[in-house]
Amino acid sequence: MSLMHKVRFYHAVLAVVVLLAYLTGDFGAIHDWLGYGVGVIVVFRLLWAVFNPRQLGLNRFYPVFDGISWANGLTHPAISKALILAVAVTTILATVTGLLILDDHSAWEDLHEGVSSLVIWAVAAHAIYLFLVKRPLANFMLYRSDPTRRRSGKTGG
Repeated sequence: MSLMHKVRFYHAVLAVVVLLAYLTGDFGAIHDWLGYGVGVIVVFRLLWAVFNPRQLGLNRFYPVFDGISWANGLTHPAISKALILAVAVTTILATVTGLLILDDHSAWEDLHEGVSSLVIWAVAAHAIYLFLVKRPLANFMLYRSDPTRRRSGKTGG
């Protein structure tokens, strides 16, 4: 399995678990366990970034705005990285505030719910950006295409 396929699989698992955690917010233990799952997935990703290839490093989350202009404003890599950073930070904050609720239920609940809503908005902005600006990558991440597969040269019909 290629590195990009591993990233795509990680991405799909994280997306499904985060969405299920968000949708089960009123279901107590199910929501809690899904939240723990998000935490494990995030820790795994951080460890993967530290101990694996450079292209998986934490620099993927750090936008550098050097060279951005009106001409390349939408396609500059900093925009994509800023959206990824927003998803990462809000997901981590939602997970941490969820864990803090276990100790003091009322003090952190509103913040947890607010940050969890921000996760969904950040994910939506990230997805919309990819569909509008980087559609081949969006299609790959959604299992709609596989640019790593070579075409056989045969035509259908």
